[in-house]
Amino acid sequence: MLLAKKDKDEQVLLAKDQAWMESSSDLDQEINVNIVFMAQIEKVLSDSEASSSSADEKISE
Repeated sequence: MLLAKKDKDEQVLLAKDQAWMESSSDLDQEINVNIVFMAQIEKVLSDSEASSSSADEKISE
Protein backbone atom coordinates (compact mmCIF):
# COMPACT_ATOMS: atom_id res chain seq x y z
CA MET A 1 0.00 0.00 0.00
CA LEU A 2 1.28 3.45 -0.86
CA LEU A 3 0.88 6.44 1.41
CA ALA A 4 1.42 10.03 0.37
CA LYS A 5 2.28 13.25 2.13
CA LYS A 6 3.54 16.70 1.25
CA ASP A 7 6.86 18.00 2.53
CA LYS A 8 7.59 21.59 3.56
CA ASP A 9 8.03 22.61 -0.11
CA GLU A 10 4.61 21.13 -1.04
CA GLN A 11 6.37 18.31 -2.93
CA VAL A 12 4.33 15.12 -2.75
CA LEU A 13 6.23 12.20 -1.28
CA LEU A 14 5.24 8.56 -1.59
CA ALA A 15 5.87 5.94 1.05
CA LYS A 16 5.96 2.22 0.70
CA ASP A 17 7.07 0.30 3.77
CA GLN A 18 8.30 3.51 5.44
CA ALA A 19 10.71 4.40 2.59
CA TRP A 20 9.89 7.87 1.27
CA MET A 21 10.44 8.39 -2.45
CA GLU A 22 10.34 11.85 -3.98
CA SER A 23 8.61 12.09 -7.33
CA SER A 24 9.50 14.66 -9.95
CA SER A 25 7.63 14.35 -13.25
CA ASP A 26 4.30 16.07 -13.94
CA LEU A 27 2.58 12.71 -14.43
CA ASP A 28 3.93 11.49 -11.10
CA GLN A 29 2.69 14.68 -9.47
CA GLU A 30 -0.82 14.13 -10.85
CA ILE A 31 -0.79 10.53 -9.68
CA ASN A 32 0.43 11.61 -6.25
CA VAL A 33 -2.32 14.19 -5.89
CA ASN A 34 -4.83 11.45 -6.67
CA ILE A 35 -3.21 9.16 -4.11
CA VAL A 36 -3.43 11.87 -1.45
CA PHE A 37 -7.09 12.47 -2.33
CA MET A 38 -7.87 8.75 -2.14
CA ALA A 39 -6.09 8.50 1.23
CA GLN A 40 -8.18 11.40 2.54
CA ILE A 41 -11.38 9.72 1.34
CA GLU A 42 -10.34 6.43 2.97
CA LYS A 43 -9.75 8.25 6.27
CA VAL A 44 -13.14 9.96 6.11
CA LEU A 45 -14.84 6.64 5.35
CA SER A 46 -12.92 4.91 8.11
CA ASP A 47 -13.84 7.64 10.61
CA SER A 48 -17.44 7.50 9.44
CA GLU A 49 -17.60 3.72 9.85
CA ALA A 50 -16.08 3.98 13.32
CA SER A 51 -18.62 6.56 14.48
CA SER A 52 -21.42 4.62 12.81
CA SER A 53 -20.47 1.38 14.56
CA SER A 54 -20.27 3.13 17.94
CA ALA A 55 -23.75 4.58 17.31
CA ASP A 56 -24.99 1.07 16.48
CA GLU A 57 -23.53 -0.19 19.76
CA LYS A 58 -25.31 2.54 21.73
CA ILE A 59 -28.62 1.70 20.04
CA SER A 60 -28.27 -2.01 20.86
CA GLU A 61 -27.57 -1.24 24.54
